[in-house]
Amino acid sequence: MDDIAAEAEVSKPKLYRYFGDKAGLNGAVAAKLGALMWESAQVTIFAEQDHASVDDMVRSSIQSYVALVGQHPVVVRFLMANHLFEYSGSGSGGVAEQLRSVMEVIAGRFTECLQRIHADTSIVPMAVASILGSGLSATQWWTDGGREQGVDDKFFAAHLLETTWGIIDGAAATVGVAFSRGLPFSHPGFASRLEVD
Repeated sequence: MDDIAAEAEVSKPKLYRYFGDKAGLNGAVAAKLGALMWESAQVTIFAEQDHASVDDMVRSSIQSYVALVGQHPVVVRFLMANHLFEYSGSGSGGVAEQLRSVMEVIAGRFTECLQRIHADTSIVPMAVASILGSGLSATQWWTDGGREQGVDDKFFAAHLLETTWGIIDGAAATVGVAFSRGLPFSHPGFASRLEVD
């Protein structure tokens, strides 16, 4: 708190008056990063849903996420170390809540596509949980030392993209479906039934 007060050029009592306590300050940091992620998603995902291919949309959103983490690695490490990057269910607008909100918008589109071909949609929440868990774990590794070991933004984003599609494709295959990632959600051929031998 002393360091933050000094950096902000305010007194420590003033900092406490504004944030209440250390937990309030930590929550504000989490909410700010969450808001930045939501703003990024509005540009990269929500504006492109009906026109861009799903692959381009997912790639763009991952690149924006990686760029944001790359700009604020110390903040991300701080939030993860204090368990403030995790989903709490509090709805306080923190990082994980915003990530989950973004994922739920995309998940809703996958659900609609599965419903269109009368496929089982129960895989969608499982895939969302798997993508979030895998992505957050990889992010922690990257900010804790992966960057220093030579894993640059581009390589890390490519890894997250392929991991994400691996989870999506694997989940879809369990219910006999394939997604054509080069098509937009609105295309009737985006989701199709797998041929059964």
